[in-house]
Amino acid sequence: MPNWRDGLIEAFPIPEDRRPGWKRRARKAAAEAAEVEAAEVTEALSRLDLTKIPSQPFRFFDLPSELRNRIYDYTLFSKPAYRDAKGRRRSSRLASLLVNKKMHDEAAYILYSTTKFPLFFIQAFEAPPLVSELSPRYQVFVSNLKMTIGPSWTDPPKHWKVTPRLAKCLKRLTAVQTLRIFVEFDPSHPVFEKYRKSYSFYTDFSGELLGDVLDAMPQLQYVELDGNPGVDVNGPLVTRLRREAAEQEKEIRWGRQAGWAHKHGLKSAHDVETGAVIYEMGHIQLDGVRGVGMVNLVGERPKIAV
Repeated sequence: MPNWRDGLIEAFPIPEDRRPGWKRRARKAAAEAAEVEAAEVTEALSRLDLTKIPSQPFRFFDLPSELRNRIYDYTLFSKPAYRDAKGRRRSSRLASLLVNKKMHDEAAYILYSTTKFPLFFIQAFEAPPLVSELSPRYQVFVSNLKMTIGPSWTDPPKHWKVTPRLAKCLKRLTAVQTLRIFVEFDPSHPVFEKYRKSYSFYTDFSGELLGDVLDAMPQLQYVELDGNPGVDVNGPLVTRLRREAAEQEKEIRWGRQAGWAHKHGLKSAHDVETGAVIYEMGHIQLDGVRGVGMVNLVGERPKIAV
């Protein structure tokens, strides 16, 4: 006798995990899938040649020089953790210099040609040594030389002078084409009036020191001037440094930290037709004879508002 439920369709199908015996069916399906996977792995292994291949050491010097230089750069200048995963101290980043003579020569060139070495002693905890403290073997690799103007402005250190030994060292720096000078502040500013020896004492000292350095380095082509934002590019100190460089026929370049360099080319901020230059919010505020205007350091130079 037909049942009244025959031909009916469930409006809300029962989920598979609610039907009787679903756990048994799930275990059976998982076992079948595992058997199929094991059979595929066994078949793949049967086709492989499992004979042991003798291992050979990796020949580092077979790599192109460009890749070796990139590896040296990562090894020498990356910032490693103090300890490795097992708590042991990591080896020094300079350990690559001790591998063999060829690696020492290649890595030493990358190390000394990339590092900026100070010309005069400033602070005891400064990381790079003085360029005069390097061996003559490595001095020929140096290509970045920096000089800081401003520290000890009331009483400059006695060793801040170009001695015959230092002059001999500077002549060996044949790879240095640009002397980078950073001006921390100008003591001729009125705020230092009560503390300085005289108005032009430190200006004259810095100018004479730069002149002696340039005399000892005829191979230099450029003098790059940079400084803190509060340093006036038309102030007495920077003007004296520019004059010393011009007398030695060195081309002047302007650094980017204080905005002295234009983004699209090395141009001095004082080239704008104005009297005073005040750096603020990445712009140059102009107080000229004809009026006040703003010049953006990025993009083309707009006309000065009249």
